[in-house]
Amino acid sequence: MSKVKQNTGIHTCAVGMTLTAAQYYEIKDGLGDFLRKSDGNYWSRSEHYTVDAFREQGVWLYLSRMDTIYRVKVRIEPCRVLASGDPTALFQADKKQYRAMVEKVDSLLQPCGLPRSIDRMKISRMDLTCDLTFQEAGVVQQYIRTLQKSFVLPHYKRVCFREGDGKAKNVREANKHSCRQQCRQAAFFAYDKTAQLQMIGRLPEGRLGKRVLRLEAELNRGAIKQHLGKQKSNYQFLKQGVKRAGKVIDWYLKRVYKDNTSPHLRYEDAVACIAGQRWKDKTKERTSYLLRKVSDSESMNAAIRKTAEKFGIKRQTAMGLVKKLEQAGVNPVTLTNACEYEQMENLRNILKK
Repeated sequence: MSKVKQNTGIHTCAVGMTLTAAQYYEIKDGLGDFLRKSDGNYWSRSEHYTVDAFREQGVWLYLSRMDTIYRVKVRIEPCRVLASGDPTALFQADKKQYRAMVEKVDSLLQPCGLPRSIDRMKISRMDLTCDLTFQEAGVVQQYIRTLQKSFVLPHYKRVCFREGDGKAKNVREANKHSCRQQCRQAAFFAYDKTAQLQMIGRLPEGRLGKRVLRLEAELNRGAIKQHLGKQKSNYQFLKQGVKRAGKVIDWYLKRVYKDNTSPHLRYEDAVACIAGQRWKDKTKERTSYLLRKVSDSESMNAAIRKTAEKFGIKRQTAMGLVKKLEQAGVNPVTLTNACEYEQMENLRNILKK
């Protein structure tokens, strides 16, 4: 595999604030026909609106009321706000760029009646992003497959694109080229950025023939504080986000691969490697079975559960088999026998380079 180009930064961020009833209805009346209601329940005591009239400038506005709580949220793609011509560009959060972004967004939203600058709102979301650019087209899809087969974190669940949710132009293709797991405070998202840009007709000529694997840690406010600590301002949060993006993404990769940093081998080669180990026969049998179940199952969680049930062992004992595979230099998530690559380097090792 040829050298991999890395680029880390911030893809999107969001800020928000609580409004008074008067501020809420002033904004709502001012936006008028720009409002698109996203809650279809007429009798609901809450209402949620989206304003995507500014999406070409990289800004989305969300207005919500839940009983007597009123809020506004602004989601921003900083590089699009700053008119970057590269749709794969990631925000680097230097002070000059940050001030330019704030000025442009404030100027855009001022007619909407927002009571303060986005700089004085609380940051509520940040997408820490790492792009890995490969020369070979097939590599990205193989890595996405390994993530689709990997471990789902406790309290997280796998999420797919669905027809009618408006998030993907082609749902089947989007699910093929992506893998996402999320909880209330965070999500880990991996997808083929090249395929996504091709789908929406925004792939630059300079990206033709190359494939970009995008890894995103989408953090809400609680997760932002967990990973980045307390910061004095939104600018400092963004600056720390850029600085720690690679480490946060590695935090996820360490857990989805169960701390295994071995390369992904073809299934038949991994089986042969196990057979050559100086292990007890029962250990070889169990690790071989786990390897087969990872290939057959929807996730490593299911494979570990099936292995524990098959041999009547505790789940923790079955989890220990992943460590045995690491000792043999085998990642439990294997490539298919028909894969064009004999082996692929672990993503954690690529990030460390």
